[in-house]
Amino acid sequence: MPPVNHANPANPLSDLLARVHDRFRTHDEGEVAGYVESTGGVDTRDFGLAITTVDGHTYSHGEADRLFAIQSISKAFTYAVALTDAGFDAVDAVIDVEPSGEAFNEISLQEDTGRPSNALINAGAIASTSLVSGSSSNPYAGTRGTQPDDGAHQSPEGSRRERLVRAFSAMAGRDLTVNERVLDFEREDGDRNLALAHLMRSFDLISEGPEEIADDYFATCAIEVTTEDLSMMAALLATGGIHPVSGERLLSEDVVERVLGVMSTCGMYDDAGEWMVRVGLPAKSGVGGGIVAVVPGQAGVAVYSPPLDRHGNSERGVLACEALSQELDLHLMHGARVTHSAVRVTYPVTAAPSGVRRRPAAEAVLADHGHRGRVIEVQGDLTFGAAESVMRELVGLDEVDGVVVDVRRVTEVTDFARAGLTELATGFDHQGTVMVLVDDSGRVADADRVRVVSRRKDAIELVEELLLERHGGDELDRSEVEVQDAGVMATLDDADTEALLARMEARQYAAGEVVITEGARFAGIHLITSGTVETTAREPGAESRDEEDPTDPRADDDVEFRRLSVLGPGHSFGEFGLLADGRHATTVTAREELHTWVLTPQVLTRLETEDPSLALRLWQAISRDAYTRIRSQMDEIAARGADRR
Repeated sequence: MPPVNHANPANPLSDLLARVHDRFRTHDEGEVAGYVESTGGVDTRDFGLAITTVDGHTYSHGEADRLFAIQSISKAFTYAVALTDAGFDAVDAVIDVEPSGEAFNEISLQEDTGRPSNALINAGAIASTSLVSGSSSNPYAGTRGTQPDDGAHQSPEGSRRERLVRAFSAMAGRDLTVNERVLDFEREDGDRNLALAHLMRSFDLISEGPEEIADDYFATCAIEVTTEDLSMMAALLATGGIHPVSGERLLSEDVVERVLGVMSTCGMYDDAGEWMVRVGLPAKSGVGGGIVAVVPGQAGVAVYSPPLDRHGNSERGVLACEALSQELDLHLMHGARVTHSAVRVTYPVTAAPSGVRRRPAAEAVLADHGHRGRVIEVQGDLTFGAAESVMRELVGLDEVDGVVVDVRRVTEVTDFARAGLTELATGFDHQGTVMVLVDDSGRVADADRVRVVSRRKDAIELVEELLLERHGGDELDRSEVEVQDAGVMATLDDADTEALLARMEARQYAAGEVVITEGARFAGIHLITSGTVETTAREPGAESRDEEDPTDPRADDDVEFRRLSVLGPGHSFGEFGLLADGRHATTVTAREELHTWVLTPQVLTRLETEDPSLALRLWQAISRDAYTRIRSQMDEIAARGADRR
């Protein structure tokens, strides 16, 4: 066994981002946007990746914390703010929702109405900006081309620009600011956009001066973000408008639905069709080198790399998004699935013991160290988002020696989930932590690389044995006991023990041999001195159901036996056959070579006649032992219920 090292393995999603980054970081095609060369401060080698889950956990790699201008990515979020502030009817009266099939900066207005084709081209974004609440904040109003007085760049409180900056900041989860150098460039290079604003003003689609609206649009494009910021903003859309970290609802579900719909068809300009075929996610790009993509119900994805392709989209970014979509099975056309919490419940092994009866010293060790063994029950479809939550739960386990992952309630498994669980199991093994998968389907992990069992009790037993090995000491290694120290004999005095020993006989059984058959007449009381036995009971459908939950609706009438307990040296079995109708309620099978001493039915019958007082004391000892067992089982059930709450 490798030495114990509790530094848990890396999350497979982090490893995947690193691999994708390494795969494309030397890709050197593409040209940077003109504003980048004019404003400077951008390294064309920058390449950042980030994914934020709907519960607010961000994974990133590369230059994911590098600031850059949001540029056209802002259009999707400005559209959301406009829908929120002005309402759908007002926005739809000004902006259509059809793909333009043209580049982002084309002068593309409908002939009859003057409406922009959609909100994600420049004309549509300028119109969206005009519909955001707030007063004008243009410092150049009426004097375009001249420098304002000192302090004129400060947006007054209540302005449209400030409304947008505040909204974007709330979505990103931190305060964002406008890059003034980028804003100045946008103003000086904004003739085409200003012309679009004037054209829409001529159709009465915007009510304020074109310069004022265009300048607020310029400022929004100049807001600085990081790749991690964008992934958080995309994750907000993935949740339906609830911030992944704060839990605050920032956008309505109707607004998010509209924004994602337009992003799906218009977000990548004249490359939108190719994008949907190759990547299959609602997305928006910007000439600053950023791309955001949304996996509804699961995560937000963002990439950053300044060199652009001929469509104005990040070269490396498009390649990275395509790779992530394939690796994580994110393409929406693969079938939408409702994503629920994949981790059904987690608890220590002491809350659901294996059923192996152990000597008091071993039980004490498990009571003290049982928290170092964990059980995680998983359910539903292991899509990207669900699988990520399971892997994050595993990686986040603190100070564990063994973990049981029960995947019997899993319905579908993606390649990412299967490979990730296998990778984690290997990583845990290298760190000295044992991971056991409970899988009766054989679909969830590579059985050649992951320890897989079909029953949770077996998995928990493996973890219990590990805990005893690491924390129990040499005194727990006894594989054989004296008969007088076993079972009910240990509770009697020396004279009674000696009298009973004189009446007992030794027996030996081979591994797999049935010692007692369920339903058979009482066959005696066995005291185990070496070896172990398993007790099972006939119960149609029990093994395919959850072993500790008899209300589990899954059933399989072909499965007839359910394991109740495992008994080893120092324990006894067969006593309960004395009760009721004198028949055994369980089947007892030797798991390995077994040695017992037996009080046969004939001996017990003679004992009642020959020494009734000893027979009474034996009955009392059996009753005390039975009560102790039942009380222990009740405590286990109660403890498990408390842990699961």
